[in-house]
Amino acid sequence: MRQTVGILGTPVDNLDMTAVLARLEQFISEHRFHQVATANTDFLINALEDPELRCILHTADLVIPDGMPLIWASRLMGAPLPERVTGADLVPKLAALAAEKGYKIFMLGAKPEVAQLARTRLIASNPGLQIVGCVSPRVAPLVDMNHEEILEAIRAACPDILLVAFGNPKQEKWIHMNRRALADVSVCIGVGATFDFIAGHTSRAPHWMQRSGLEWVYRLQQEPRRLGGRYMRDLAHFSRHLVQQWWALKRQSTKGVTEIQTGKMGDFTVISIVGDICGRSVPNIQDAAVAALNSHTDLVFDLHQATSVDAQGMGMLINLHKRAAAHQREMRLACVPLQVAGALKGGRLIDPAYCGAPTLASALSLPRISGLTWQVRCGADAALIEAKGEAETDSVSRLGVICSKLLKAGRRVDIDMREVRYVDINLLRMLCRLAGDGAGESNLRVVPSEEMRGFLRREKLLNRLTLLATPEPPPDDAEHLDIPHDLRDLHDPEAASARAAQ
Repeated sequence: MRQTVGILGTPVDNLDMTAVLARLEQFISEHRFHQVATANTDFLINALEDPELRCILHTADLVIPDGMPLIWASRLMGAPLPERVTGADLVPKLAALAAEKGYKIFMLGAKPEVAQLARTRLIASNPGLQIVGCVSPRVAPLVDMNHEEILEAIRAACPDILLVAFGNPKQEKWIHMNRRALADVSVCIGVGATFDFIAGHTSRAPHWMQRSGLEWVYRLQQEPRRLGGRYMRDLAHFSRHLVQQWWALKRQSTKGVTEIQTGKMGDFTVISIVGDICGRSVPNIQDAAVAALNSHTDLVFDLHQATSVDAQGMGMLINLHKRAAAHQREMRLACVPLQVAGALKGGRLIDPAYCGAPTLASALSLPRISGLTWQVRCGADAALIEAKGEAETDSVSRLGVICSKLLKAGRRVDIDMREVRYVDINLLRMLCRLAGDGAGESNLRVVPSEEMRGFLRREKLLNRLTLLATPEPPPDDAEHLDIPHDLRDLHDPEAASARAAQ
């Protein structure tokens, strides 16, 4: 069972280097997609400000502590991680394992000369190592990259391990957005500047500085202009949020024991916890929750008698939420006491799934999350699409097809997204593609939510879309299109009217 420590809302795996390599071998034996993140303070701070990155780290199959501040933070929380596992240390060891076991590696990213030199050095150090691809795409925003060309090269090479060196958060988002196309790649790891280290383009600090957590000082001396501002920002934010989490945990009163009671209510399994949600009780709580999910029921935690939650308990809740989603089930919290709610908030578990319903009855009656849904009102010259929910791959793809057909039929399309709660790069990529290259006025216009506007700002895409403050009223001749019939009727309004009249 996966054991993680929740640090500022990110579940960091409690593994040393040997255990990480063993876990990667297990992933390869399963012959299915797994995403691995090598997280440092910059990851965690970015995730606090970027809901998509936070979601990716929550759903990743392995999050490795690449940075001594994470080790120090875990000790402060009373749940010490065993050691720092950096990408620069992991990749050479993984290459040695791959040479021994015959695993194939594909290298993606970094400058061409850097990546090729890193490839040459890895092969020279590990005779028999199969590096079946080494591609350095043109530097471009995610929405402008030629993803299909890159994915075709990866598919043709059939690697077991994909190393992506785009930097955070671009590499994590690229892997996540292409996870379906990478379904046959067992291990996909974002490795940041690792190719630069292996190639010798960037030197590493002496071992004593690495062991004492001072490697950042060495790197800052090398690249002060690039890293100075980032390190100052990360130090200030990480320290502030970490103190908040520590204080929120410390303020709780602990009972010292935990009782777990399980019952069924309709389609839900209700797990009532009396006492502490902490390290020693985590395995038993996990076992009860996994048994419930394996029995194909949704899961509700009744916490009205819970007294405290620690960092390991937070990591467990994140993992169970991911497991529930993988089972196409939901996990909800109910009756969260003030101290526990304060600890969850201090630990930056701020997404709606962890806020909790005020009563058990309200938790059971919450509507299921159904992805992105919409209504289409279409006239002869214009259409209004009112969307709500959360972006996910299938629904974004279907919405893209509908918008494309409306635009090709010569209509102006306004999309009202003020009720879209979660935005990802796939949705923005679809909208930018439909809007064209930005030359001239686009027939696609968007009314963004505040979250979407923030996402566009972070990705530097505000000027790529025509944004409206409020939607224009629907056309006078507008009528609701009956989905899924809309795809057949867009070019034939008379057929749509006839079908509606039947």
